[in-house]
Amino acid sequence: LIHTEDQQEFRRNLHWALNPPTMTEAEKTLAGDKVTSTAVIPYSPEQLPPENTSFLERNFVCRFRCLLDNSSGFLALNFQGRLKFLHGQNKKAEDGTPIPPQLALFAVATPIQSPSILEIRTKNMIFRTKHTLDFTPLACDAKGKIVLGYTEAELRARGTGYQFIHAADMLHCAENHVRMIKTGESGLTVFRLLAKE
Repeated sequence: LIHTEDQQEFRRNLHWALNPPTMTEAEKTLAGDKVTSTAVIPYSPEQLPPENTSFLERNFVCRFRCLLDNSSGFLALNFQGRLKFLHGQNKKAEDGTPIPPQLALFAVATPIQSPSILEIRTKNMIFRTKHTLDFTPLACDAKGKIVLGYTEAELRARGTGYQFIHAADMLHCAENHVRMIKTGESGLTVFRLLAKE
């Protein structure tokens, strides 16, 4: 589930000294299918710092596969927590000797995402414009003139309103424009405009 570019960083944060042992290509070949991202790294309790030390605190970002929809994208998560001993696992080594309690990551993962359009303070940026069916601007309210820096005459003189739309939002606006012409459907379309300055 972890993005391939972030797997090493995640593994690094699971090690108490942020320095996990690395396997050479020869060791990986010899280990074959035994190499997994959940392999236990045995620690001797004497070599570990006390459990309440700041060395075991973790705060890092890692991308995980998002399974909420069919987008197959990755979601950046901020992990904040600490490494603690995981008691009661009763795991045994290959020779049958019990493995002492190992460190495990106890953390809260919160998504890092850009705020939704509703969370952005846009009260001072929302304005109204009037356009012809080919999206040529006809009029703009006072707030729009302040935000964009254009007069109504300058807006009309530039021709089509698509010249003011940010390139990354062009397709989105064109789709909504075509839908509005075909169906008469009106609604709110949010996009970025290029200001005069």
